[in-house]
Amino acid sequence: MKQAFILRGLPGSGKTHYAQTLADELVAGDDSQFTICSTDDYFTDEDGCYEFNKSKLSQYHNLNLARFINALAQGIPLVIADNTNIKKWEFIAYTSAAQAMGYQVKEVIVGEVKDKSMQHLYAKRNVHGVALKTISKMAHIFEW
Repeated sequence: MKQAFILRGLPGSGKTHYAQTLADELVAGDDSQFTICSTDDYFTDEDGCYEFNKSKLSQYHNLNLARFINALAQGIPLVIADNTNIKKWEFIAYTSAAQAMGYQVKEVIVGEVKDKSMQHLYAKRNVHGVALKTISKMAHIFEW
C-alpha cells in the first residue's frame, strides 16, 4: 500500500523528528522506500546551515511540491510532506496529487497547537529561530 503523510504543526513541534520516526517504523529506514519533502531543505546549504530568505519562500514551496509529486510518480511507497501547513490551502495540492496517484493520504497534526506552554517550548527548541510571537500568531490562524 502506497501512503502519503501530510504533517502539520508549529515550528519546533517535532514534525521532522516525527517524519523520520515514521519512516523508520513503516519502511525500516530503507532510503529507497521513502521520501521526506520539506521546504526547509531548500534553505539549508551543503554545510547544513539554515538561512531563511522570505523572498524565496514561494519558489521553494513550489520546488518542494514538485519533489513530492515526483516521488509519487516514481511510486515510492512512503512520501511525507514535512511543512507547517498552517492553512488548508497550503497542503491541498499535496493531498490532491497523492489521491490522484492512488496513495492513501493521512493528515497528522504534530504537537499541541493551542497550548501556550507548548508554544513557549517550541520557541525554545525550534532549530530555525522562529520567535514565540510568530509561533503564537501561527497557532492563532491555524485551520482545523
